[in-house]
Formats: sequence, C-alpha cells, structure tokens
Amino acid sequence: MSSTPSASGQRVSSIPRPLPSPLRATSESRDPSTPTQSSTSSHKPRPVSATPPPQKARARDLLRKHYGLGVGPPPPSSKISADPMNLNSPAFDAKSYYEQLITTSSLPALLKRENELLTEIRQLDSERQSLVYNHHHELIAASDTIATMKTRAESLDADLDLLKAAFSEISRLAAEVSTEQNSTS
Repeated sequence: MSSTPSASGQRVSSIPRPLPSPLRATSESRDPSTPTQSSTSSHKPRPVSATPPPQKARARDLLRKHYGLGVGPPPPSSKISADPMNLNSPAFDAKSYYEQLITTSSLPALLKRENELLTEIRQLDSERQSLVYNHHHELIAASDTIATMKTRAESLDADLDLLKAAFSEISRLAAEVSTEQNSTS
C-alpha cells in the first residue's frame, strides 16, 4: 500500500475504491459518452428464435431496465474482427494493447479510458447477474411445474384405480351377458 502527498501536504492513500454494486447501478448514473454493451461486449451470438410472448418480453424488459441493461431485444451481433487491439476480438492481446495505450495516450486520456473500462466492467457484471437471475428463475419455474405435474399425477392414481375396477366390472358383465346369450340360443 502506497501513499502520495496531496496538494495540501497530507498523505493520500492510493488504495482503489470498491466498485458500487451493479444492482444499484442505473442507466441515469452512466456516462452518456460511454459505449454501451451492444458495441463493446463480446458474447456468443444468440440463435434466432421466435419472438417471445408479450408477457415474457415485458418481464425481460423490466429486468433489463432494473439492472440498467436497456430495454428491448438484444441488437444483432456483427462480425468480430481479428484485430489484436480490439477488446472484443478473439485475437485481443492485452499486453500490446496496454503498451500501445500508455505510450500514445496522455494522463487525462488514460484516466478517461480507465473510467470507460470500469463502466464496461460494471455493465458486464450487471448482465452476468441478470443472466444468473434469469436462469435461476427458469429453473425454479421448471421445478414448480414438475412439482405441480407430480401432484396432479398422484391425484389421478386413485381415479385410474377406480377406472380400472370399472372396466374389469364391465368386462365381467359383458362376458356374463355373452354366456347367457349363448346358453339361450
């Protein structure tokens, strides 16, 4: 841990401040000049599927709004280049990017870039939390559906036993009727 003297002569610690929770981050607290997730994050393209039902789309939009991810379907992904200086490229080289950045940028530009990267990190953390929440929500919904189906199936067992007994009685009566007809003819 190091400290540096400030303009007033007091020693100021250079410990980095903790990042605020992504859950509290809102779209109002973002810098409008900062690139959004759609232009900066690297993710696998989603398979093209039918439009979700309005209720699910509304729920998704509410969650995205709550986590500050923006509303609406994700933008279509564009082809990612193989540029080693592009953060979203699979060929990204952190060391050469860093070297190029510190040799060509001024201190204010470096500080601005740091703030941009911190904002992007917060956005990605928020998106990750949103994905985890959505997956947990789907898992819980599936579990509830399975439990409901199991309960209904168990309640049908008694009805099926009654139906089985009724069919066997019908079969017995049909056999009786057929033997009586054969004996009278």
